[in-house]
Amino acid sequence: MINFIIVCELDFWEYLIEDKIDKSLFKSELEYKIYKFKNYNEDFYKIAFKNLENKVFIFDLDIKYGNSFEIAKRIRNNDKLSEIILIGDYKRQDYIEYYLVNSLKAIAFIDKNKLTILEEKIDEVIRNYNLNKLLIIKTISSLNIIKIMDILYIETKNRKTIIHTINSIITTSKSLSYFEKKLNMECDYFIKTHRASIVNFHNVIEFNFKNKTITFYNNKKSSLLSKSYKDLINKKLKK
Repeated sequence: MINFIIVCELDFWEYLIEDKIDKSLFKSELEYKIYKFKNYNEDFYKIAFKNLENKVFIFDLDIKYGNSFEIAKRIRNNDKLSEIILIGDYKRQDYIEYYLVNSLKAIAFIDKNKLTILEEKIDEVIRNYNLNKLLIIKTISSLNIIKIMDILYIETKNRKTIIHTINSIITTSKSLSYFEKKLNMECDYFIKTHRASIVNFHNVIEFNFKNKTITFYNNKKSSLLSKSYKDLINKKLKK
């Protein structure tokens, strides 16, 4: 369940925001709920600081009663995990982006004249949500539960499938195609880099086609990189 909390004064903008949420979530088939407020009233605070999972705050900077920056800062001080998106007709975008990166750790500031970007950011929220899902892997001797986001890459070798995670290596009899299909249903961070491997590019810092190596953020490497997949990889990274 993803919980969207919108604070927007004007019905017109509120409708557009809700429409973008509905369109994105319709594609994903995830469960979600939308809470709407005209200002930062008592009802808002009850929901904002309630123990809800996967909260996404969308605040209008142009609201007359209440300081959206200060409210967002207060939320971030108490909640490191929820997502924050600010929208508005604010002219000093350079200041806002600096403030977001250094203080709020928000996803984005979106100009109201470019609200189509909101759908892209909600898609990003969905991808991050899916990455935190758990994957259950059965082996001959054990049952392994891992986070999808912790997977580095999966390879097939000697008729076995080997899953490389940040902290472990798991061998299973399930096919590579099984995991490729399953993971692409959950999120779109996995990509084929070789006929015998799929990679979670969320954890990649470099694709080096000259040396045929993939480097992950924890300095682990994979040599399963084929030039025949170069166009596909570049196309994926540009999205």
